[in-house]
Amino acid sequence: MTAIERACFNNPWSRSLFVEEMCLPMSMDLVALTLGQVAGFCCVWVVGARAKVQNLAVHPAFQRRGLGRYLLLQALSQARDQGAVRAALEVRTGNLAALSLYYTLGFCLEGRRPGYYYPEGEDALVLGRDL
Repeated sequence: MTAIERACFNNPWSRSLFVEEMCLPMSMDLVALTLGQVAGFCCVWVVGARAKVQNLAVHPAFQRRGLGRYLLLQALSQARDQGAVRAALEVRTGNLAALSLYYTLGFCLEGRRPGYYYPEGEDALVLGRDL
């Protein structure tokens, strides 16, 4: 997963952060395998009635094939099965591919976090949707 992070993001999660994430009781982590290798992943927290998408990435070699959509829909379905009724996430204002995916899946703009992404200082858009 760290290789995908490095290929997809300027400020990727470290291996230790992934290990911490997977050990949290509220964390639900999905991995997609293609030809025996990790092609993508989705990390979601489920806390009470809320699901928070922490991270979603697909290796560039497997992008534009619906894998990110599939992972996110599976994660949201499992979150709903665990009692979540609403989902939220943050996304970079400049990540047009992710914004397109989230909007087509029914996420709506709920707010903005100025300077959220370190170290660039890029704003985050807060999106949410009912499950």
